[in-house]
Amino acid sequence: MKYLQGYWEIHKVAFSDGTEKTYAANTTIEFFDWNGRSGYRKKVQPTLDGKYLTSDDALPMEILWRDKRLFLGFTGSDTEWEEEVLELDSLNLTTLHSNGLLYTYNRYEPFSLKTDHD
Repeated sequence: MKYLQGYWEIHKVAFSDGTEKTYAANTTIEFFDWNGRSGYRKKVQPTLDGKYLTSDDALPMEILWRDKRLFLGFTGSDTEWEEEVLELDSLNLTTLHSNGLLYTYNRYEPFSLKTDHD
């Protein structure tokens, strides 16, 4: 669980029919923040100076363990769902949404166009 905290960039979505959508570049990334058994997930936009644009639209998240399997439980404005964590290490995150979609993320590495004389 120690690796979940931080910024993740979607790399690929696999659909239940076997098709996949790969993302070469993203304008938004996912930020996961948790403390103990709860936390939140939110979309943020990285800027060219290494900062992030964000809003107050954090999605509440609960950490759940069942049958030695890790799940992330989410509560949206009008729906609830879970994602099973299939892989989690320092660079990769793969989750299986309760609707059958398989999400593959890579750890986001921030970049900055700032120079030493800025």
